[in-house]
Amino acid sequence: MLTLTAARLLTLTLVTAISESGESGVDTADLPDLFLIQVTAQTFNASGVKHTLDAANQTRPAVGPNLLSFGQNRTRPGHRQNRNSTKKDADGSQIVQDQLGVKANSATDSEALRASLFFNVGLICAYLALFVVFQRWKPVVFLHNTAIQKAPEPYPSWFGMWLSSEEVEEHAGLDSALMVEFCNLGMKICVYLGLPLTAVCLPVYYVMGKNPGPNASTCTSAVQFVPRSSLDLFSISSLRCNGLAMRWVLAASTWIVVWAVQRLLRQAHKKFVERRVAWLQQRPKPQSSTILVTNIPPSYRSDTKLKEYFDYLFPGGIVEKVYIVKKLSNLADLLYEFSIAEQRLHESQYLWLKADKDPQKRPTIRVLQDAEAVDSIDHYTKLVEHLQRHIEGERSQIKQADSFDEAEYSGSAAFVTFRASRDAEMALRLRLEPEGHLFTMEYPPVPKDVSYDDLLRSPFQRQMLYLLGYVLIFMVFLFFFPLIGAASSIVNLENLERIDFVNRIITKSTWAQSVMEGIFATLLLSVFMAFLPTTLHVIIGNTFTFNSKAESQLFLQQWYYWFQVIFVLLVTAIGSSLWQRFRDVLTSPTSVVLDLAGSLPNTSTFYMSYIILQWSVSVLNILRYQNLLKFLAWAAVSEDARAKELSEPEDPDYYGIGSRSARLNVVLAISLVFSLVAPIALWIGFVYFLINRLVFSYLVVFAETQKPDLGGYFWAQQLRHAQLTLPIFVVVMSGCLWTEPYGGPGILALLSLTMWGFEYSRWADILWETLSFRAVVEGSEKGSLTSDEVYVQPELTRKLHITSMASSAAG
Repeated sequence: MLTLTAARLLTLTLVTAISESGESGVDTADLPDLFLIQVTAQTFNASGVKHTLDAANQTRPAVGPNLLSFGQNRTRPGHRQNRNSTKKDADGSQIVQDQLGVKANSATDSEALRASLFFNVGLICAYLALFVVFQRWKPVVFLHNTAIQKAPEPYPSWFGMWLSSEEVEEHAGLDSALMVEFCNLGMKICVYLGLPLTAVCLPVYYVMGKNPGPNASTCTSAVQFVPRSSLDLFSISSLRCNGLAMRWVLAASTWIVVWAVQRLLRQAHKKFVERRVAWLQQRPKPQSSTILVTNIPPSYRSDTKLKEYFDYLFPGGIVEKVYIVKKLSNLADLLYEFSIAEQRLHESQYLWLKADKDPQKRPTIRVLQDAEAVDSIDHYTKLVEHLQRHIEGERSQIKQADSFDEAEYSGSAAFVTFRASRDAEMALRLRLEPEGHLFTMEYPPVPKDVSYDDLLRSPFQRQMLYLLGYVLIFMVFLFFFPLIGAASSIVNLENLERIDFVNRIITKSTWAQSVMEGIFATLLLSVFMAFLPTTLHVIIGNTFTFNSKAESQLFLQQWYYWFQVIFVLLVTAIGSSLWQRFRDVLTSPTSVVLDLAGSLPNTSTFYMSYIILQWSVSVLNILRYQNLLKFLAWAAVSEDARAKELSEPEDPDYYGIGSRSARLNVVLAISLVFSLVAPIALWIGFVYFLINRLVFSYLVVFAETQKPDLGGYFWAQQLRHAQLTLPIFVVVMSGCLWTEPYGGPGILALLSLTMWGFEYSRWADILWETLSFRAVVEGSEKGSLTSDEVYVQPELTRKLHITSMASSAAG
């Protein structure tokens, strides 16, 4: 399946590359091809290799009772069984693991991990080879920023490999640079922890794994481990029931890991604060000298009256301009129609140009279904001119309305621009009215990224939509597993076997059957997870209220991260019902400790394979296949410059900075949680961050359009998520080291949460979101640049120009 899909994609690309310019564009039905490769690659890595090896292993003689026995036992004979260890819960957890493709460690782990490694390295090499071809074939898609002189030549820095985060910031903004910096931080954490833990833990694990301890009936460990593969000999599973002294060492190591990670995070945050202060000081005007005012009373909802109000409070002419957000739905509809008509006019002109302006080949269009065809150039020219007149008339009416104090177009939010940035900063620190909810002031977003539609919502609308948004997100969390379970009962290999063609393939080839079982074991999950960012983005974008469009990425980052933590990292301890597990934790809090310890270490190979899979998925991003196919489609009916404009930006759901930041955090969380359980995971995580550091440096500097900058909010949330990962690590280690009857080393490991809580509370003391007054004064002395952007809705400022091709004579 993977081979056929890859061949189909490659054929499509090569045919498009050598096709004549007069032929039609790319068939958009082929857009999911590369997505299908990703899904197939993921399912093959997650389960296909394992199924194949397990099937082959069935013909081998038994390895022995130790390797074939159950990997971990929650209780020992003679002890009361924990309520969360019942057969019902175990079955539910196993069902979920089967649906997700989460496989417990087995005797074939070494072969499966090696096969996954080779498979992904092969994919990476293939993607790099395609990139070399694509960036030479269509540099406008892959090196556009260099072409317009917004980025340096790619070859001296090896496509961004040697660019520092400061250089990335210069070309792509602070948020993109900090995403690259987080990759550097991830590598540093993995190296700082990986070197000592590899040198100390791996030899000890191996020696103790080769020398089993006492019988399980005399074991005092709450969670008993049995190595099931050669890889388990290099993990905490090798401790079995012996090694009480080593358990105390690991408990002390838990403190060291928490302290080291906290120290690295704090150092990184301090460096960020310096860059954040510089970013705030260097913001160009009018952003640096403007404040956003919301909850304006109805009596002040006009430019004139609001200007008089602020002139009264801030006399001396320090207020330069006031713009109140207006309701422009009619004008927005007219501009939308104008954009469509102007694009159709451009396409008609372009097609005629490709026909060498032959009068006999002028494009035509049927305005009505039964009407005669008319000249499309003449038709759209008249339509564009008609819409221009209507738009200008609507704009004139809106401008006159404000002068007569008409509130028909006015909203409850406004942008107040001062003559000096210092005055704006001082105004932000004031309370204008006794009622605290009136005239709320805050920093404004970048002018081009303001979400004017959201600012027009009333407080009641905001509250109701917020409530609806949280309910919808909760439903996504609650019904995720039931939906996959229902879909799995319909779309599975057993039903497909009823098709003669599929049945013949499975009957003739055991290997094909094993691979297909692996693919269908996680196919639906892969599809659900692929559309998860889009689902969350649709909910967030339509229910929550934001001052800027970029803030929606911040919400997406938060919820996407926690969704993956719950349903990827913690899935083995949750079981088939999130709600039931929540109830269990409330009734028996200690159960979560032993549940995590009894499940996560037994799936270490799966999570290492999961990170290895992300290597190739990350490299796939440099192909920009969605943007490339969109560009080819638009280039068939438009000039390259317009095709490039229409093919950007990339999909904000999956490729936005929010989703990217969340995925980086999830891999760091997996690496940290398994740092003592299986230190090899740290080095696999290191490679992941190294790959993403190179990929993102290239993408944000040379290929992608520059996005609006929030100045480090994504970074701050990433560090907070990394901080909140440490309690999961501590709980897992505490359960792994817990001994009967009083906890023993597990209690010592659990007490490291006190150090974590103290360090986490200190983060609130660091001022980073706003400038201190000293920094305001220093910034005012340095001066700031002035931008051409203004805080006025684009419906009122957009130029209604027509491209030179579209405005040329029709003949």
